[in-house]
Amino acid sequence: MRRISITIFLLVLAACGGSSGGGGGSNLPGTLQFGSTSYDVSEGAVVNITVTRSGGSSGVLSVDYATADGTAVAGTDYPAMSGTLTYADGVSGNQTISIPITDDSSAEIAETFTVTLSNVSGATLGVNSSATVNIINDSAALPITDGNAQEITEAVLDAITSTVDVIDILDLIGVPAIAGSNLGVAKVAVMDITMDTIACDTGEATVTWNDADNNLVISTGDTFDVVFAMCFFGDIETTFDGPTSLTNMVVTGDPFNQIAPWGLALTFGFDNLSATDSAGTLIIDGGLDLDLSSENNVVVDLSLATASLTAQQSGISATLSDYVLAETLDLNALTQVISASGTFTSTLLEGNVTFETLQDFVVIGDDNPSEGQLLISDGSSSVLVTVLDNINVQLEIDIDLDGTIDRTIVVTWTELDLD
Repeated sequence: MRRISITIFLLVLAACGGSSGGGGGSNLPGTLQFGSTSYDVSEGAVVNITVTRSGGSSGVLSVDYATADGTAVAGTDYPAMSGTLTYADGVSGNQTISIPITDDSSAEIAETFTVTLSNVSGATLGVNSSATVNIINDSAALPITDGNAQEITEAVLDAITSTVDVIDILDLIGVPAIAGSNLGVAKVAVMDITMDTIACDTGEATVTWNDADNNLVISTGDTFDVVFAMCFFGDIETTFDGPTSLTNMVVTGDPFNQIAPWGLALTFGFDNLSATDSAGTLIIDGGLDLDLSSENNVVVDLSLATASLTAQQSGISATLSDYVLAETLDLNALTQVISASGTFTSTLLEGNVTFETLQDFVVIGDDNPSEGQLLISDGSSSVLVTVLDNINVQLEIDIDLDGTIDRTIVVTWTELDLD
């Protein structure tokens, strides 16, 4: 089971561009882009996607458009469409791409597909060149059913695992963190923080270190304010933009030189920090408490907690609240034992669920969990997630929460699509 960003945030957020009129008399060809990067539509309805020519109207302009699957599937949830839009010389304003959405009877959480502009001729393509369509299923709201249990399980497991990735930002400013993109691979990364800037490949990032006791060593009571300004890191192909902070720091022993026993605790603060890669832009807001310690540099104990942490993308949001994760890592055996509890709220679920591990998840090496049990409930229904082995996962659904299992589904970790 690989760590990933919260699955429901997949596409780039971009600001809506310019006015749609005002082309008359201009010698400029203008800019062509979508009027919005996100559209919501109910099943059985038609979504009208606006394409806008603005900032000029000189010359003939054309652009291709095409749909592409996200979690929605062409031919099942919507018809695949492609074509070319043309603007005559002197004409600006809006054109519309209309896409009918299939109305099916199955209970699904919201699904998405994209529409992309390409091959523009005669003008400039604006930043809003891709739009996400969110198909809202009126019957998809909770309670949990056999039709949506797998997708709800995916969303909750993804939210649990992805929070550990957030601490990788520590590597950027030089404090120890559990790093690595796979749950089965962990290390303690130590860097030196003596500069007031971070080395971006492009853009910039400034660090303000409040050395509370003026000892020039990171220690209890110190705080950091980091402001990223379109800071691009080529090694991870990610651009960070916005502020984050590290506060409530408590240092015991020497975690920076890994002289055991050691400990490090701090609070991340995110104020709409964005991270953009080839998959899109993720915006994080809220706080996350980290506590990391080791008695012998072999076993590392990690805990994460938040009263509220929200991630947003393409108009879709998800929030973890009253959340606690505890993880013990054996760096020699590459074994991890994980437990978690909290509340997960998402516009995709059209509601919220609580979750709690009834049996710790066990991960050996770079593999899927081989043990573990998680109960997910909305208060009127539930799904009990039981790891059968490192290949299969069992979902037991109690539709009316009467204590009787109404449906049992066995899926593979691959089918859970945590990638």
